[in-house]
Amino acid sequence: MSSKICLVSNTSWSFLRFRTDVIKSLVNAGHEVLLLAPRDEHTERLKELGARIIILEWLSRKGLNPITDLMLYREFMRIYSEERPDLVFQYTIKPNIYSTLAARRFRIPTIAVITGLGYAFINKGVVTFLARQLYRLALRNARSVWFLNQDDFQFFVTHRLVDKKKARQIPGEGINCHDTFNPQLVAAANVDTSTVTFLFIGRLLYDKGIAEYVAAARQIKKDYPHAVFWIMGYLNVDNPTAVQQAQLDEWVSAGTVTYLGALDDVRPTIASCDCVVLPSYREGMSTTLQESASMAKPLIASDITGCKELVEEGMNGFLSGVGDVESLVACMTRMLLLTPAERKAMGGIGREKMIKEYSVDRVIAIYQETIATVEQKTIK
Repeated sequence: MSSKICLVSNTSWSFLRFRTDVIKSLVNAGHEVLLLAPRDEHTERLKELGARIIILEWLSRKGLNPITDLMLYREFMRIYSEERPDLVFQYTIKPNIYSTLAARRFRIPTIAVITGLGYAFINKGVVTFLARQLYRLALRNARSVWFLNQDDFQFFVTHRLVDKKKARQIPGEGINCHDTFNPQLVAAANVDTSTVTFLFIGRLLYDKGIAEYVAAARQIKKDYPHAVFWIMGYLNVDNPTAVQQAQLDEWVSAGTVTYLGALDDVRPTIASCDCVVLPSYREGMSTTLQESASMAKPLIASDITGCKELVEEGMNGFLSGVGDVESLVACMTRMLLLTPAERKAMGGIGREKMIKEYSVDRVIAIYQETIATVEQKTIK
């Protein structure tokens, strides 16, 4: 049986970055797939996935503006009135709130996916209070609420934002370990075997630990001047903790790091480095670390939710204290002192972990199972 399945997110980019394989699997299964997101530079590429695109004009990622959010709710109401999807999957805070509330009016079942707590939850204040209240109201009407890690699951249940019976943890967004993030399919470029190259991948946000990464690089270069530190990711991000161009230029001109820009295909760069580093303050479930581990690279990450699940200390990488430069320096130094064979063995352990625990096939099976359950209830 084929259904009309709707997926909602706060950016077109996120569909391509995190859910390409899921979307293709739904299309290939014969479902009519609708993708709802604001227009950005990646919107046109979504058409290549075989889905139909509906542009959200009123989804603003910043703050809680009651007028803008009311217009977003009305926009969802109009779309669901016209389209009448059989099931809606939604990601990030505003779709999870306003899409759920709108779909309820038409008795359309929704799955809310909590991809992380984000800036509004990490920082205290009125916005955090309002976000929690709106989540509590909206998630009462969701059919199920999915979490990418156990800590977020427990947070929502403990604070009574969601009924535990509705909550479910899934293994991240899913990584294509065989056809995409497979080191046997990607040729490394610019490999220098005379040194050790560290790579930071992510949006250039202070919340991602970029300042700690640079500070650690500065210290390590005093003792290991041939060590290389790369940064790859988007600059000038619309986020309160974004790094500014002037600051990045200062880091680069000092010779501490090399900025590679934002690349559509991260695999050749991952293949060319020796270790991927993410000293983040908070993650839902780090896709960057999953992809890098699947590419058989050892990891260094903060001992936090969304990272610690992916790193087995001393096996496929090392865990550092969050916001702790000295701890990060110690982890990087340990990685530097390993032999190439030892780093390769670490990477191999990480790849096996991704295949076993975080493969996209497992995630696709959960989507298929959920859709089949809704279809069966519709028939009855």
